[in-house]
Amino acid sequence: MDGRDLAAGMIRLAATVSALALPLPSHATLVSDRAHFQQLAEQGLAKTQQVWYDQKLGWYRDRYLHPDVATLWSSYPVLELSAAIAIADPTRANEDFVDQTFLQAEKFWDRTIDGTGGVSWQFDLQGTGVAYYDDAGWWALSYLDAYRATGRTRWLWDAGRALAYIDRYGWDAAGGGTWWDGGHSHKTSEPLAAAAVVASTLYRIQHRPYYLQLATKYISWADAHTRNASQGNLYGRSATDGTVMDYVEGMMIDAHVQLCLATKQQSWCDQAEQLASASVQQFPILADWAPETDVVYLRSMLDLYAEDGNPTWYALVYDNAERAAAHAEGSVPDMWSYAWDGGYADSEALFTQGATLELFGWMAAARPPS
Repeated sequence: MDGRDLAAGMIRLAATVSALALPLPSHATLVSDRAHFQQLAEQGLAKTQQVWYDQKLGWYRDRYLHPDVATLWSSYPVLELSAAIAIADPTRANEDFVDQTFLQAEKFWDRTIDGTGGVSWQFDLQGTGVAYYDDAGWWALSYLDAYRATGRTRWLWDAGRALAYIDRYGWDAAGGGTWWDGGHSHKTSEPLAAAAVVASTLYRIQHRPYYLQLATKYISWADAHTRNASQGNLYGRSATDGTVMDYVEGMMIDAHVQLCLATKQQSWCDQAEQLASASVQQFPILADWAPETDVVYLRSMLDLYAEDGNPTWYALVYDNAERAAAHAEGSVPDMWSYAWDGGYADSEALFTQGATLELFGWMAAARPPS
C-alpha cells in the first residue's frame, strides 16, 4: 500500500466513524449517570456476595439455587466487577476487596496440569485433567485489571504465568494458532485474542521484549490466517471458520491499543480504530448476543475511547448500559437476571449477574466526554 492508498483509507475510516456518531446527553447528565452506574455496581456486588458467595466453599456458587462451585468462566465477570469498582472508586476498602478476591481466585491454578501447572476451569482442585486455554486467557485478563486497581505486582505475575502457560501448551508450534483445550481438539481465536491483550499489556507495563514478541506473533498469525473479508475484514474464529464474534474483536482492538500505547507507533491505534469501526458496522449497536460475552467487547471500546477520545466508542457503551439499567433487573432489587433488552438470560447464573454489573462498573470507571 503506497502513501496515497493509506491516506485514502484513513479518509474513508474517518467518514465511516463520523457517520456512526451516536448522540449523547449533556456532560452534566453523563456525570450524574456515571455516579449512578457506580451505585448500581456497588449495590449489585453486595447482593452478589449475599446470594452467590458460599462461605464453606470459599468461593461463589455457579447458580444461586445449586451448590456447585462457580467455574472460571462463571467467575470471570465478578472478578472484573470487583476490579472495575476499585478503579472507579479507589478506596482502601475496595482495593482490599480486590486483593482478597484475587488471592482466592489463585485457586484456579492447578499445579498438576501438564506437569508444570496451569489454569483450570474448576476451583480449588488438583488433578483436574484437561484445561481450556480460553479460560486461562480470561483468568489472565482479570489479573491485569486487579493490578490496575491495586498496583500489586503479584497480579502481574499471575497474568504472566497464565500467558506462559497458553503459549507453551496452547500455541501450535507447527502451524500456528491456539488450541481450545489441552486435548488439541480444535483451534479457536478466543485464547489467541486474550493472550494478545495480556502480552501487549504486560509489554506496556514492564517493557520486556519477550512480551512484544509474543503479542506480535499472535496478531501477525491472526492477520495472515483469520481475517474474514466478507465480514468487514474482522478476525474469524479460526483459520477454517470465518465466524466473527464481538468479544474476539474487542480483545483484538484492545491488543492494538495496548501496543499503540507501549510503542508510541500510531499505526497500532489506526488499526484499532479500523477494527472498532468495522465491528460497529458488523454487530448490533445494542448488543444482543449475551451479557457475559458482549461486556468483553464493550469494555474494549472504552479502552479505545480512553486512548483516542472518540465519543462514538463511549456512546456505544453508554447506550448499552442505559438499556441494561432500564430492562435487565429482575423483580428483586439488585438481582440482574434478564438480558439487557429485558429478554431471556440464564437468570440463576453468576455470569448473568456479574456481566451486567461489570458493564456498570466499567462505565463508572470511564471519564465521560466533556
